[in-house]
Amino acid sequence: MNVPHRNLVMGLQVFDDFVDTYQFRSIESELMGSYFPWYYNDGIYNIPEPNRFQFIHGFYKPEVTPHSRWLSLFDGCQQKLGVKNLRRVKGNLTTRTVFHRRAGMHIDYPNMTTSILYVNTNNGGTRFKNGEFIKSVANRLITFDSNLEHEGVSCTDKKTRVVVNFNYEKY
Repeated sequence: MNVPHRNLVMGLQVFDDFVDTYQFRSIESELMGSYFPWYYNDGIYNIPEPNRFQFIHGFYKPEVTPHSRWLSLFDGCQQKLGVKNLRRVKGNLTTRTVFHRRAGMHIDYPNMTTSILYVNTNNGGTRFKNGEFIKSVANRLITFDSNLEHEGVSCTDKKTRVVVNFNYEKY
């Protein structure tokens, strides 16, 4: 596994150039392409505002079958992460906002590991409850204890912000 370029708060690591260029270009070209199936989701986490929405793609969730045919794009990621028990792989696409908007502090699943792969570079990112902010940089992956509260922050400089969330238990 890559050595993190930063260890921030306890349990939070940042890896730049997480997967090799060829593998990342495959992920990027599929997810950023015109024909990738993103699905409208009327809300972002728990924000009750009527104008908040995102597009999602469920790559994997054990209780939902069949799994997405694009799940194999992330085989290398899962191997590098040391995934023992995969709980979910989910893509999120949010559109540009006039001002940075926060999605609401949350945890995805308790007592496991969460990793976020940034698919495109933009001025949005992930904010943690302690104030730490990780900027969205293409092929950057952050990994942290899933009990750390975090939230997505929209971008204002690109048309979209695209990330892939992994929730899992490690070996």
